[in-house]
Amino acid sequence: MTTARRLAALAVTVAAVVPSLGACSSSNSDQAQSTQQQPDSPGPSTDGKHGPMFAECGGVSDQTIAEQTRVTGLVKTAVNSVGCQWLAGGGILGPHFSFTWYRGSPIGRERKTEELSRTSVEDIKIEGHDGWVAVGTDPMLGDNLCEIAIGFNDDFIEWSISFAEKPFPPACDVAKELTRQSIVSAK
Repeated sequence: MTTARRLAALAVTVAAVVPSLGACSSSNSDQAQSTQQQPDSPGPSTDGKHGPMFAECGGVSDQTIAEQTRVTGLVKTAVNSVGCQWLAGGGILGPHFSFTWYRGSPIGRERKTEELSRTSVEDIKIEGHDGWVAVGTDPMLGDNLCEIAIGFNDDFIEWSISFAEKPFPPACDVAKELTRQSIVSAK
């Protein structure tokens, strides 16, 4: 049998089988679905308990970012109601620093992601609030990335500090101080 004949035979078989599969379903399928047990767990809650309000960019000024990171020429390239990002010269190559405020988002899910991609993830407490600190290590630069997330009921904030060349201050010292300032200035 040639390839063309085999393909034609396969097409005829599929054309014959597909309608018969549809015929197997009946009007009872809706009834069968309604009699299946529904899970007892409630759906997502719309009445979450939120934490404090954070000012734009976590209440941290551009000047403070420059002082803490010791990077000159930082440009705030993204600003919205839940975060800010600063890049050297506004470009994507080089160091980057960001603040993000997650409303109604589970901090544990973010931690699980960090545990898959960072050198270490450990518990941390800042200004009496619990969270985690994730460290990223570059083979040439050492510990050049630090992310700190702190939870507030159903919300959390995260500071991400990432350096691209030496010399730079300890990334986690910078992240801790910026996180502390954001917590203190929250309302």
